[in-house]
Amino acid sequence: MLRYDQLASRVYSERRMPEGTRDLILALGWVTLRDPRRHDPTVTTWQRTREVLNADNKRMWQLVAADAPRYEPDWESGPHGCRAPMVRVDRLCGKSTSLGFAEFDPLTGWLTHWGFCSRPRCREYAKPILERAEGSKSRAPEAIPNTGGLLPLFFAWNWEAKYHKAAELIHTIHGWVPPSYGLSADEWPEVPGQEKPKAFPKLRLVASDGEVIARQGPTLVGADRV
Repeated sequence: MLRYDQLASRVYSERRMPEGTRDLILALGWVTLRDPRRHDPTVTTWQRTREVLNADNKRMWQLVAADAPRYEPDWESGPHGCRAPMVRVDRLCGKSTSLGFAEFDPLTGWLTHWGFCSRPRCREYAKPILERAEGSKSRAPEAIPNTGGLLPLFFAWNWEAKYHKAAELIHTIHGWVPPSYGLSADEWPEVPGQEKPKAFPKLRLVASDGEVIARQGPTLVGADRV
């Protein structure tokens, strides 16, 4: 049987684990594996986890919404000045941009922002990049997710239904659709330069009609069976 300390060790070793997601996973693990009330038929996993986290229902759905698997562009990496290189100095131009556009990676579907100033030399440098970027969105595959997907990494549950409900309640992921790559982050294709989460034995959270019901005890599901 999976021990709680094994779960906690794995959670703390996951570098891309946001604080709220970490707290929810540890609370679900505690409620399922160690909680003195884990065999109480009068309380559900969801209810007990709310109590452990001292969270209201809105906060619980915010935590679920934050873990919805999706691609989030890195808006902070956008052009902060012209991206053309200087000729005699080993740095970028950096002048205020007058031309900006996006390019989509043909392998990952991820977005790159480009920006260039009005100087003729910088515009000339931008030409082949702009030509390459034109139509790149229609040629690119569905973007590989880079956010969320950690709750399904540890627990087998009806996560798609939960994410859809969270999208109805929490506007930050309004209109969410499940990625074709899968819900669990360990199922997604590896992206060069990105650390891919490792598979972990999943703890099944028993559910009925989309809601967690009383537990008879945790059941482990092999990563290759979920």
